[in-house]
Amino acid sequence: RSQAAKDVLAKLHDVYPELVEETEVVSRELIRITFLFPELWINAIIYVNGVYESKDGYNDIIRTITPIYKLLFKPETLREYHFVQKFGKALTKAYDMLTQYFTSKNDQKLKLAIDQYRYIYHCIREQYPRLSELNLMDTSPILAAYSDMALVVPGTYNPDRELGQDDLRQDERAMQLFGLINSLLMKDDETAKRFLAIEQFPVVPLSSNSGLIGFYPDCESFHSHVNNIRKVSNQPINLEQRLACQFSPNWDTLTVMQKVESFEYALSNTPGNDLQRAMWYTAPNAEVWLERRTNYTRSLAV
Repeated sequence: RSQAAKDVLAKLHDVYPELVEETEVVSRELIRITFLFPELWINAIIYVNGVYESKDGYNDIIRTITPIYKLLFKPETLREYHFVQKFGKALTKAYDMLTQYFTSKNDQKLKLAIDQYRYIYHCIREQYPRLSELNLMDTSPILAAYSDMALVVPGTYNPDRELGQDDLRQDERAMQLFGLINSLLMKDDETAKRFLAIEQFPVVPLSSNSGLIGFYPDCESFHSHVNNIRKVSNQPINLEQRLACQFSPNWDTLTVMQKVESFEYALSNTPGNDLQRAMWYTAPNAEVWLERRTNYTRSLAV
């Protein structure tokens, strides 16, 4: 499939060279923005720590983080240069300890490397809080400098948002399935009279873990509703996950059935009525609540 996609792009390039070249640049830069160095290293250190805690698959650590180290020493944007200045030496020190472990098999070297990574993790968390906005000039000067493009740059208008660290290919397949269901509903006289259809939104995967997704204005996800209602009740958003890990601390070594048992334990010890409460508390009156509840029920039915 990868080669087929390259062949299609090559043929398109013969006809529309400017458009294809601009598309490749924009796609590459958008992927860069979705994986800024702080987030990239936070995820990498979480992975390294997880492998260390599971006491298995140590060889996978080097294979996973070596490509990230290659990116570290090739900064291209202002934010990347700042990150390397702050954490480049510490990350290099941790990597040296890690390679020393694989050379000598000295467990103390591995422990020192993990401790160093954990220290870096907390420093990154403190210095780079979760951002809701990014300066395009700092994160992608190439996109910021582009003008008079044949291709419209996503992010310069409101409807589309970039989503990082998420595989949107499944979302794309879901939208395709919804389109098929809608076509079947329109062909049936009974459902067509009722205007039954599933609302779709655009999904454009850029890579295996980033892409563009269209959001409807004045809409909120179920996750945000649950998050808000749990904040009011002083409950963590990951309550079920905590209970499951409390029931089975060695989560990574469990079998599938043992994980199911832990999950069922978490469900049985939580009320599971967050969405119900969110709908009730956020509705200004009973009429609006009934309308929202009816829409939700109809959506599930379709």
